Amino acid sequence: MAKPAVKQKQPTIRDVAARAGVSHQTVSRVINGDASVRPGTRALVVKAIEEMHYVPNPMARGLISNRTRCIGMVTTNVSDHSFAEAVAGAEKEARRLGYFLMVASVEEDESDEGQYLHLLVERRIEGLIVARAHLTPGHLRQADQNEIPLVIIGPRVDDYVAVDVDNVSAAKEAVSHLLSRGHREVAMIAGPSDWAAVQNRMRGYEEACAEWGVEPRPEIVEHCVDWSPLSGQAAAARLLARGSSFTAVFAHSDLLAVGAIRELGAHGVDVPNDVSIVGFDDIEVAAFANPPLTTVRQPMEAVGALAASLVIGQLGDRPVRQKQAHLLPGILIARESVAPVKRTG
Repeated sequence: MAKPAVKQKQPTIRDVAARAGVSHQTVSRVINGDASVRPGTRALVVKAIEEMHYVPNPMARGLISNRTRCIGMVTTNVSDHSFAEAVAGAEKEARRLGYFLMVASVEEDESDEGQYLHLLVERRIEGLIVARAHLTPGHLRQADQNEIPLVIIGPRVDDYVAVDVDNVSAAKEAVSHLLSRGHREVAMIAGPSDWAAVQNRMRGYEEACAEWGVEPRPEIVEHCVDWSPLSGQAAAARLLARGSSFTAVFAHSDLLAVGAIRELGAHGVDVPNDVSIVGFDDIEVAAFANPPLTTVRQPMEAVGALAASLVIGQLGDRPVRQKQAHLLPGILIARESVAPVKRTG
């Protein structure tokens, strides 16, 4: 019977010091980039580190330098496409700048958010990104109390830097795309009404209607309890049951749009020949919908990257927070779910 492999002991900083013939304090200075170490001594230490495959303990380095080079991010469930993209962008940018990103994915329970914030602070994060649909300013005070720079992705909160998509302008462009093709009866399937993004997309819808001289009709606006295709399907069913006429639909997400297309098709309503539809997000499935979905692409990876850049940028001299919001534009992606309005008579 073969003997189990003996786990090789990882070399310590003292092992490296012994190999290089210097003190462990000198090895520590080399690891931390101390310019006072003589070039010849530095070369000996570097050679020993490479030969022994020594990996410095980041926690130990943090205790010595009072720097962990870690930033935290509290986000809504990362299974959500938009939040997952923001996390990916933040992680990539943090890594590029020499930082690690610690992610806490929480549900809507406010107590969970507070606990995760506390855990991140305990782990000595140097900066914090909060990407949540619903913010709890009381919990954000933990960052203030520990003098941790903070950037918010999403709804703006006074005295904090925020990054978001310009939902008003993006929604206005989406609805204008429908209006420019002759549609004057544009229904809206909106997301949950307590989301700031939803309120801003509704504002964009209203601004587009006003610009084109169209009176919005409340009876062809439906709100959903969540962002699922089932909610979009149910909203379309309510619009059809009401009997109000509409030739186009602006849906606040691609998933809502996909559900609406399914319900319209079940009632013999063809998209786009009878009703045109525009979504929002440009998730991967949008290009494979039937028909391929015209939508607004949210640059959420760029939003996450900018948030990471902004929070790390505050770490040098820790400036006073400014009431500043950075809005990135959405991009209209035209596919096959929109056609010119049918002329009657």
